[in-house]
Amino acid sequence: MSDTAGNPPNEQDEQQDAPEVPAEEQPADTAADTEDTAPLDTAPLDTEATAPEGAEVTTELAEVEALKAEVARLRAEMPADAPAAPERTGWWRSVLVTLLVIVIAVLTPLGVVARWAHNEVADTDRYVQSVAPLASDPAVQAAMTNRITDEIVSRLQVQAVTDQAVQALADRGLPPVAASSLQALGTPLANAIEGFIHDAVAKFVASDAFQTAWEDANREAHAQLVAVLTGKDTGAVQVNGDTVSVNLATIIDAVKQQLSDRGFTLVDKLPEVNAQFTIFQSADITKAQNAFRILSAVNTWLPILLLVLLAVALAIARHRRRTLIATMIAVAASMLLLGVALNTFRMVYLDALPSDVDHAAAGAIYDTLVYFIRLNLRAILVLTLAVAFIAWVSGPGGAAVRVRRGTSRAIGSVREGGERVGLDTGQFGVFLHVNKAVIRGAVLGLALLAYVMADHPTGQFTFVVLIIAAVVLLIVELLSRPPAAPEPSPTELSPPTT
Repeated sequence: MSDTAGNPPNEQDEQQDAPEVPAEEQPADTAADTEDTAPLDTAPLDTEATAPEGAEVTTELAEVEALKAEVARLRAEMPADAPAAPERTGWWRSVLVTLLVIVIAVLTPLGVVARWAHNEVADTDRYVQSVAPLASDPAVQAAMTNRITDEIVSRLQVQAVTDQAVQALADRGLPPVAASSLQALGTPLANAIEGFIHDAVAKFVASDAFQTAWEDANREAHAQLVAVLTGKDTGAVQVNGDTVSVNLATIIDAVKQQLSDRGFTLVDKLPEVNAQFTIFQSADITKAQNAFRILSAVNTWLPILLLVLLAVALAIARHRRRTLIATMIAVAASMLLLGVALNTFRMVYLDALPSDVDHAAAGAIYDTLVYFIRLNLRAILVLTLAVAFIAWVSGPGGAAVRVRRGTSRAIGSVREGGERVGLDTGQFGVFLHVNKAVIRGAVLGLALLAYVMADHPTGQFTFVVLIIAAVVLLIVELLSRPPAAPEPSPTELSPPTT
């Protein structure tokens, strides 16, 4: 019996008898089976060459998965039915906001002047602080010296007394030449006496004693200033027609005492001298009194009204940021116009003075009295420009975004430089980063509180407060560090299976 009769054919024989099929004509399944059954390469793998490439791919996949998870989380936190912000429409909004901005710009200078007028009357120390520098002003000292000298000389009648003395000597039977010589000496002698009095007065006016006497006189006069501005006059400060003046009786008595101590006892026979020194003179003194009454009435509620108008303008505005910027710029412009108005009124006031009034002294007095108006308007000017800049730079405009990006890059470069040299703020930096918004609000709030609580904030004071706040915020930015990103879990690191 042959082997083929009862036994199955040998696989090797079948492979030998089977016709050969070219590789390119084999079906896909057959080719795949051939690949699956191909003998494995038992050569050792070069793990050192393939490990870095595999780690890099794994890291990139982990980062992609982490970003996908973060996007999914943010989408899940967004409310599905969140209402869209209502659109601010209506032509009346722009018109009303424009009117409110104009009203705020007009009323702000009035509020500054009202505050000044109220402080000059209600605060005695403030008033004395305003007029005290006049005692050392050269123009005022010269005018005061001439006025006191004229009052003393005119009451002493120096020229008449000298002429009488010369005539009495001539009547004693002096030779004609001697008598005529004495009469010729009458005028020089009178001038010498007047010069002696003038020098003594000038020396007193330049002394600390005059400074003290001037401040004391004005402190006593301050109580009467209200009566002057309301049309009444008593005591040290008087109003006569269109003139406001200070009584110099106390100062003249001090000069008389000094002259008597130096041997010029003739002044002891003088009665009390009630001379006046003009502080303000204008044909419109009645209008000034009416204006003072109005300013005193609006001083308290006008600042509150301005804040309410600003709040209303921001509430109804289509673009609140633009409205805030426009309002701040308008108020800053009104402060500049107020400064121009003060300078213009100064020229008009001096030109309207009579010729016998010392214009240099009048100009010095005017500048001293309006000094605090200028300080306040400079402070508001700096504050409004700062608010306008902050509102602009924090906005979505292209230029503002570029400024913020440039600042962020600069701060980031400085921060990275510090890290390279080993400066690490650790958890403190993380705390600053997490609470950055709260810290910014606290710093700006303290700056605003310092401005509001200052008795008389000046432009320089406001600028210094803003610089300090900016430096503190810059330091916070430099020291803050974002928290370290959490390390991905092993399941996130593993590549996805197919």
